[in-house]
Amino acid sequence: MSDDDILVVGCAGILVLIAIGLVAFVILGLKAFSYEKRKEGSNTCLTVKAKRNLAKVSVQASFGNEDILFERKRIRKGQSVDFVFPSSDKPAKLIVETDSGTPQTIEV
Repeated sequence: MSDDDILVVGCAGILVLIAIGLVAFVILGLKAFSYEKRKEGSNTCLTVKAKRNLAKVSVQASFGNEDILFERKRIRKGQSVDFVFPSSDKPAKLIVETDSGTPQTIEV
């Protein structure tokens, strides 16, 4: 192999590594938030952590015949928000709206 061939192969390898890195960055950066649900006695604690700025986070929970709606606006990147509500057999709905206005709904 000549020096020119080694240079071409090396540049191609670097480009492939950069492409793989960009794809991994996009895939890992898609989620704007993470959440954790845990039971504390007779209550449920739902913690939402913002990975990007969030416009609004809402939790709709129901227990018995009552419905509860919690809402928090303008959560900044890195902040965590805790929602505590009575435990129920029915799943709660977590609705997260990013700054771009696209809501994501998850049953937790």
